[in-house]
Amino acid sequence: MKAAFQDSELRRIALYGVNVLVVILAIFCALAIRYWVPWPGWVRAVGALGFPLMILGLWFAPIERMRLRRGVAILVLVGVLTAYWSKSPAPQDWRDLHAQDAWVEIDGDRATIHNYRDALHGRGVPSTPRWTTATFDLSTVEGMDLILQPFGDLKAMEHVMLSFRFADGRHVVVSMEARQAKGAEFDPLAGFFRRDPLYPELATERDLFWERLARTPPDEIQIFPVLQNPQVIRIYLERILRFTTEVRRKPVFYSTLTESCMTSFIKLAPERFASVPWYDLRRWIPGYALPLFQQLGLVDASLPADELARRNTLPADVRPPSEFESDADWSAYVREVVAHSREAP
Repeated sequence: MKAAFQDSELRRIALYGVNVLVVILAIFCALAIRYWVPWPGWVRAVGALGFPLMILGLWFAPIERMRLRRGVAILVLVGVLTAYWSKSPAPQDWRDLHAQDAWVEIDGDRATIHNYRDALHGRGVPSTPRWTTATFDLSTVEGMDLILQPFGDLKAMEHVMLSFRFADGRHVVVSMEARQAKGAEFDPLAGFFRRDPLYPELATERDLFWERLARTPPDEIQIFPVLQNPQVIRIYLERILRFTTEVRRKPVFYSTLTESCMTSFIKLAPERFASVPWYDLRRWIPGYALPLFQQLGLVDASLPADELARRNTLPADVRPPSEFESDADWSAYVREVVAHSREAP
């Protein structure tokens, strides 16, 4: 009698778990349909509403032929999920600043970046996209900076970039972004549902930094020198450059969790640079990049993260790149400004 009761309880619990799973999958598929870019907007809107109603109706409706209805619901769920996980990023009419794909030719110490972005940005006027070809001597990599762009008061939300410094004063900034179509805006939720391709952006500092500082109001930019030897930094840069070329050949989706501005850099980092276990939540949340880098010994850990961030923030009144002859000159000026900020009490 007791065994029969236990079996009945186990079946009840199992059925409850299956019911919850079906509800979760129906909602997940609804959002996946909502962000299924190749489909017309009205199809996505109707599908996002109608799909979960259909699945839940088939599963829970108190009418006959329950096994048949639930079998159909399972088949439909499996079909949508299979198509969802096997889909590839769709070509779109990209916004002007995302119109070109960077790619790199590496020949020994020589790295030639094609579609290297050096756009012009002005306050209150549209940006002017500009793409160039630039060659760098990898043997002259001197260092690297961690670049953070906070998003208001949202502690967990920051954009992470890396800037690699060469002996001639030039920098290559790497920004892993969600590629945006014209008229679209970045949506963190879309990053969970395979909407946007990952877009590795290689650009000058006067482009990617000033693009943010020229906004109204200006975005915040923080610059932290990375404490690592140039040989390891070169290995890291080469991995990123090769990855950029691979993504151009075979696009992948931007993912808020697994292929974002933070996780993409963590995955590409050599063991000698940084090793972060998967269970460390700071690996997945860009807003914790600074304390993570501090704990790893990659940036100054002599101050609390908030104080270090304050001292390494570029003031909004920095002079524009247009007042300098070259990108290298403006980068040198920017670091002088940050050095003065660090000395401030």
